[in-house]
Amino acid sequence: MKLREVPFVLTGTAMLALAILALGAPTASADSNGNYPDVIEVRHYQVTLDKAQKAAAAIESVNQLVAVNPGLNGALTASAGTTGKKTITQQAQDIDSQYPQIAAIIHRNGLAMREFIVVTSAIMNDMGWVGMKKQGMIKDYPTGMITPGNAALIEANWTAFQEITAEMTPPNTN
Repeated sequence: MKLREVPFVLTGTAMLALAILALGAPTASADSNGNYPDVIEVRHYQVTLDKAQKAAAAIESVNQLVAVNPGLNGALTASAGTTGKKTITQQAQDIDSQYPQIAAIIHRNGLAMREFIVVTSAIMNDMGWVGMKKQGMIKDYPTGMITPGNAALIEANWTAFQEITAEMTPPNTN
C-alpha cells in the first residue's frame, strides 16, 4: 500500500492543497527502484504529540483564514493539481513565497513550512495505519509504512490524536 492509499480524505476547502502530499506520492525524485525519498521521509518521521498539536492548531487557523477569503481558497484549489508533482522542499518554498499569510500562520505555530508538510503527512499516514489496525482491517503494520515508535505513540494517545485529526479536518462546506 502506498502513502496515497491512506484512508484520510480532506475535502471541501483549499486545505486539500496543503495536505495533498500525504494523499499522493510526489512524482518527482523517484530512484531507480521506484522509491520516493519524500515518501520514505514521511513514513520515518518521528511524530511527537507536541508537533502534532502545533500542526493541528496551524491547520485550524489556516482553515479559518481560507473560509473568509474566497480568493485564497480559489488560488489554493487551483494549485492543488500540481502539488503532488513537486518535492516537499519545492512545496514548502512555493507556500512560503506564494502564500505569505499561510506561511505566517505555520511559523507562528512553531513550525517551519517544510516540517509542517512532513509532520502533517506523517500524522495522516500514521493515523490511517493505526486506525486500520484498530478496526481489524490489518493484523500487523506493514514494514516500512509506519515506525514502531509512531505506532506506539498514537496507540497510547489515540483519543488525543483523534482530536488532532478532527482539528485538521476542514469544515464541511456543503
